[in-house]
Amino acid sequence: MLSLPIRERINLALAVAGLACAGAVLSLGCGSGGPNGTSLIGNVGCDPAHDQNCHTVGESCQSDGECDSGSCSSGACASVGPTGGGGSTGSDELFSADDLKNDRSDLDSTCVDLDVSFQRITPTVMLLIDQSGSMNQPFESGKNRWQTLRETLTDPQNSLLKKLDSSVRFGVTLYTSNGGFGYNLDSPRTCPVLQSVGIKIGNFDSISRFLNLKKNGSYVYGPAGDTPTAESVDAVVKTLRGYQEDGPKSIILATDGDPDTCKDPNANDSDASKKLSVDAVTRAYQAGIPTHVISVGDEVTASHLEALAVAGSGGDANAVAYTALDTSALVAAFDAIIGSVRTCDFTLEGTVTPANAPRGKVVLDGQELTFGDANGWEMPDAQTVRLQGTACEKVEANAGGISMKFPCDAITIIPR
Repeated sequence: MLSLPIRERINLALAVAGLACAGAVLSLGCGSGGPNGTSLIGNVGCDPAHDQNCHTVGESCQSDGECDSGSCSSGACASVGPTGGGGSTGSDELFSADDLKNDRSDLDSTCVDLDVSFQRITPTVMLLIDQSGSMNQPFESGKNRWQTLRETLTDPQNSLLKKLDSSVRFGVTLYTSNGGFGYNLDSPRTCPVLQSVGIKIGNFDSISRFLNLKKNGSYVYGPAGDTPTAESVDAVVKTLRGYQEDGPKSIILATDGDPDTCKDPNANDSDASKKLSVDAVTRAYQAGIPTHVISVGDEVTASHLEALAVAGSGGDANAVAYTALDTSALVAAFDAIIGSVRTCDFTLEGTVTPANAPRGKVVLDGQELTFGDANGWEMPDAQTVRLQGTACEKVEANAGGISMKFPCDAITIIPR
């Protein structure tokens, strides 16, 4: 792209050349063809075809008259002639060195900041909750396991589902069975028996109504039946894989006992049924869906709970298997897991190298955040801005607004 001054001079030179051609009576050519195919703007020099002392561009010269271009510069014929009656130095040159500079802003020594578009990365979490009859067992303060779990999830003041209602897509699936496959009169039973609230952002109210739904004064969904964990994990993985929204997906499995199966509803003491559950969680991770595990009470075999946690993390031997023996521990387990899967990540519509990341500017609710600070922001990869600490908490609390800028030479914009 040529600068404005050079475009103006080209226009002027073309006008002068047009006038010269209109009045020409000499045999010099007026047009785009010059010696060796060069284009000469305002050719007023000698003609090498008729003058043996006339030189072409690049050959040595002592005066303008010795050059077919009409311009002798620094002892050699130049390709562009003067705008007036002679000479090739000073302000009479058609093009100066400055004119030949590109005027694109990305080559300027001072590069302006660009407002960069970005998109919030929203995680999807499926709560897979064991609805088996053992959830009727006493837990704390006169409440059973099921009551405590339901109230923990639906408390509008303290539930993390409520706090993250606008930043995490939640879904809920209750699972049980009525004697496995078995037979009910002449028809095979359905197994697993699943009751669900579909996945969406802003789902707290729907989940609360579902878990607290009553009919004739009694809760519609309460503890009953068996624990077909493996089959239920497979079913929600299928649901999650079919869910097309972007962002990471995960399962939180809350159970209070060892699993049985649809084939054998009394297999909860079997190593084979435990292995089937671990295998299902392994398949989920291989599908890109990690699983986090909470034991509600202490009836899940410790080794099995640990095996589920390790499989759900892709083999991390240090994966945490949560055991909640009271209400506060259950709340803490949900908070820790959901807090680990939530994200304050934003995808930029551009890429930034690690060296250029600190040159960015992130403003949250009118306050500029500090790069690399525990309560500021960082870039874990070339296209992700991550808010940390109190900055992340502000975003979760629906802070007034966020903007991001980078110098134009620090970011490569990805076309939409």
